[in-house]
Amino acid sequence: MAQKSIWDAAGREAKAKDGDRGQPLDRVLFMMGNKNSGKTTLLSRFLERSDERKATAGLEYTYLRKSSASSMGKDVAHIWELGGGTSLADLIDVVIKPNNISRMAVTLVLDLSQPNEIWTTYEELMTKLKATVKDVCAELKEQREKQILDTLQNNAWAKFGKNHPDAEILTPLKIPIAFIGSKYDVFRKEIEPERQRVICITLRFLAHLHGASLMFCTNSSESLVLRSKALLSALAFGTVPSKVVVLDPDKPCIVPAGKDSLGAIGPPPIPDSSTKLSGKKPVDMWKSAYTAFFPQTVTASDPGADSYIIDPQFAEPVVDDMRKQKDQELVKYKKATEKAAKEQERQAQASGQAPARKKSTSSSSSSSTAAASGGGGVGMAPAAASPRAPQPSPAGVKPPQQQSRLLSRPPSGRPGGRLPR
Repeated sequence: MAQKSIWDAAGREAKAKDGDRGQPLDRVLFMMGNKNSGKTTLLSRFLERSDERKATAGLEYTYLRKSSASSMGKDVAHIWELGGGTSLADLIDVVIKPNNISRMAVTLVLDLSQPNEIWTTYEELMTKLKATVKDVCAELKEQREKQILDTLQNNAWAKFGKNHPDAEILTPLKIPIAFIGSKYDVFRKEIEPERQRVICITLRFLAHLHGASLMFCTNSSESLVLRSKALLSALAFGTVPSKVVVLDPDKPCIVPAGKDSLGAIGPPPIPDSSTKLSGKKPVDMWKSAYTAFFPQTVTASDPGADSYIIDPQFAEPVVDDMRKQKDQELVKYKKATEKAAKEQERQAQASGQAPARKKSTSSSSSSSTAAASGGGGVGMAPAAASPRAPQPSPAGVKPPQQQSRLLSRPPSGRPGGRLPR
């Protein structure tokens, strides 16, 4: 039997310590939230980029590499950022797939300075996110990937420990998620203290319900920026998350996933004694209470075609020039048609003939009978052409083509045919 050296023992110990981390990590981080909530700025601080970045248009990708602690290579985090707020929520299923859901983590950035949009943003984005995760898990079930599904389920509940008192109410997401409340400095200056408390405990409830971490941050505080970077690092690279807990509503809220409880959060806030909470589920009661304080603004799920047409981020010179040309042709055609119609009316008046008008209902029956019989009374003129009949185009004027495929359904799927750069 060959004698084993000290190097063999060291190798076995290192292997046992690292487990199955023989290869560098390859994970995915997906960021979504309010429009103009500071997602891009938060990501730039995490990536340590000093260049000024434009607001995200659509779905943007970047990546970050980090030295691996247990291999010769580097860990990689694939980072996706969804712009447009709730208007592009359908793009969530572009990122989350069966082949990466076990390596996926999500951050939901909510603008604390816009409390009238918080619940709407949370509800629309989380509804789409949960539906996508459910569909992906269904695909994995069809593929008989029981091990992956069991791992996702176990990890979702592991953060709460055994016999959690809120287990019957909680619905933790099967992938790691964090709620980040941005613009905390504006939140403290512009919102009344009592309403600050309402926002704080409501977000604590929502984060606890889905098994999410919760953190308030602002770019004006370097300590909060460092904490937010540590949170993103834990999601993107699987590093050990911070265990700091701050529940004081007068301070930036920090609650790691699974470290809160309904008993500590308390009941839904009520504006006054006359307010009655509606809903059978706890989340519906919290929605009723929160929206009583902060009625939610109606946000259209589609920003509309014009917003993309005029946005310089979607500039496409060839498409823009053709659209401009078609718009000009349409204007000329309308003017020529109006001019020709006025000329026909002038000629009719000059010849003493009134323009054709729709006959009254009382005379339509007798006129139709006379026309059908081929005869008429004394002085009866031939039946005039129906006013509904299509009028010929003016001489030398060609009607513009109907909405072409290029303008109505551009390859990008975006109104106006502009693509994000």
